[in-house]
Amino acid sequence: MPPFIPPLSDPTKTVPALLSERALVSFPVESLTQFLHGETLIPQRRIRALLEQDPVFSNADKPFLSREKMYVRSLEKAAKLVEMRKKNAWSEEDMMVAMRMLGDSTPQFLHEALFIPTLKTQLSDEQQKIWLPNYAQTELAHGSNLRKLETTATFVPETDEFEINTPTLNSMKWWPGALAQSSTHCAIYARLILHGKDYGVHPFLLQIRAPVTHAPMPGIELGNLGNKIGFNTIDNGFLRVHNVRIPRSQMMMRNSKVTREGKYEPAKNAKMNYSTMVAIRANIVRNAGFALGQALTIAIRYSMVRVQGGDRIPSHKGEEIKIIDHGMQRFRLTTSLALSYAMLMTGRVMFEMHRRNLKNVIQGEVGLMAEVHATSSGLKALTSDLATAHMEDARRACGGHGYSWCGGIVDILTTTLQDVTVEGENTILHLQTSRWLLKTILASLKTKDLSAVPAGLRPALQDAHILEQERATIVPGQAVSGETLIAAFWHREARVLQEVVARILKDGAGEEAMAKSQVRMVELSRTHGEGMLVRNFFEAVAKEEQTHVSKGQDPTKGFLPVLKQLAELHAIHRLLEQAGDFTEDGYVSRRQVVWLRERREELIDGLRYEIIGLVDAYDLSDNQLNSAIGRYDGRVYESLYEWAKYGMSIMEKGSQGGVLGFDEVLKDVLAEGRRINGVVVAPKL
Repeated sequence: MPPFIPPLSDPTKTVPALLSERALVSFPVESLTQFLHGETLIPQRRIRALLEQDPVFSNADKPFLSREKMYVRSLEKAAKLVEMRKKNAWSEEDMMVAMRMLGDSTPQFLHEALFIPTLKTQLSDEQQKIWLPNYAQTELAHGSNLRKLETTATFVPETDEFEINTPTLNSMKWWPGALAQSSTHCAIYARLILHGKDYGVHPFLLQIRAPVTHAPMPGIELGNLGNKIGFNTIDNGFLRVHNVRIPRSQMMMRNSKVTREGKYEPAKNAKMNYSTMVAIRANIVRNAGFALGQALTIAIRYSMVRVQGGDRIPSHKGEEIKIIDHGMQRFRLTTSLALSYAMLMTGRVMFEMHRRNLKNVIQGEVGLMAEVHATSSGLKALTSDLATAHMEDARRACGGHGYSWCGGIVDILTTTLQDVTVEGENTILHLQTSRWLLKTILASLKTKDLSAVPAGLRPALQDAHILEQERATIVPGQAVSGETLIAAFWHREARVLQEVVARILKDGAGEEAMAKSQVRMVELSRTHGEGMLVRNFFEAVAKEEQTHVSKGQDPTKGFLPVLKQLAELHAIHRLLEQAGDFTEDGYVSRRQVVWLRERREELIDGLRYEIIGLVDAYDLSDNQLNSAIGRYDGRVYESLYEWAKYGMSIMEKGSQGGVLGFDEVLKDVLAEGRRINGVVVAPKL
């Protein structure tokens, strides 16, 4: 197994540049870390400490491995996790924590995060007693929800079985993770056919590999999809099923049922089958902030160690400066940091919504499902787009070392890029969110009952002219309050909503009307999501201020004033990035925009000596970051050198033991070049 190369940081050996930066942070970093992670912080640190004692979990070799070797290494980590789970009696929550602490992805994650929740929400109590003890801890499996399926599950009454079939090339399963080589079973969604009638999509359990040989089961065709942009430790694959019979009991029957006689008993609500898909989207929202935080931790630490330029500025007296002190570098990283925190606060809200919804679904209640589905769809699209764009900007901010895999950001970015596409292409998801908003609002307009409409949109529906009268209460020369900024984002969303509703009503309010308005509908979903990011950030700060007061603590001290500035910066920056939306109807004036630009600069300058504390508070270990330039101790250049030497030591050798490629190709090419040019090589003495 690879050692931890370079060795994990020793805080006593931290470079002076970072020591001096950390000494200037105004708040206790540990208190902010506790706020960000809450009750999960202690188990995270306990489990991570166990993992980082075992070299099998070192990620140092990853930049130098082929896709095939990456996959094998991920299996080694997965196997060790299973062993540690048994040894330490880890709960399901502990196992999820362990996988988050790896700094790498294993096929096991899909099993724990997707397959097991699918079993719990889709299997009846009796089925769970059979399946969960056998497969919850020892099998690798994955379930994927797909819409518009052609896969069929036809009931065969003579044998009390279903016959699963993917009848066409279009109907094969394509893309599920851990499918190609790892999984032994899968949750397969297929159209239920009873006595020739199609009852729609339902989930079934299907064994795809033999228990001892791991060979595909009869009638099962499996394959690997090959290299991807990232996430190459996971074996995404395809599945074709050729008339495979399974017992009727392998239909997941918590919601819908088929009796021995072939009678269909429908679910109370068909949307119960989509709870796993909603869970994935909610997790993407939750993880977007931390993924961006990983990239920013690397970029900000590196920017405080790297010195370059600035020596021509008279006040610097010929000395080069830290690149964080270049205005543009500080601007791009600090505004991205504010976005990361906004995503973390929204991820909390989204995850809590998902938990409540999951509890309700298990109990047969689906009243919250439509809102959770719509909210998670739009936020998944918005946060994955924003997170990956800002991660790429952070990578560029690190110059040449950002381009190197050993820089760390490349792997984080290419792994996170899947979130833009997985579980729904983002444009489609934005349309799902806007359709929910529009249907809710159109129904409310008919009934005159606006209780189901988001609170900030109600005034505009009650009085069509109110938006024309509204103006932002931004006062040049003063800080901008959360209430003022939240109101600005509500106003923008209400105006876009009014325009979309008016156009759809003009075009007949049907599906064709919505199809004509898709561009504005996507904008509506984005404005809805942007508003949530702003509101959730300010509300999280306000809630924590109340908690401090209730405990007799001073909310004007510690990390809260810094978070308040960060929330203000986030909202102002997002407003300025889309300034036309706020100024075209006169809601924000040109004079106010000028002040907002000045205020943004004030906030960025004011946060200059806080940002190292803000990234340290993410509590990311060196092994999780797997970055030579983002180490806690700041030993950038020693680490780059040590890592490069380590990479050379594990590289495959040539056929004669030398550099790979020389004996195979270069030797003859160079010899021919010498022959053509008449170069004589003196023999060795």
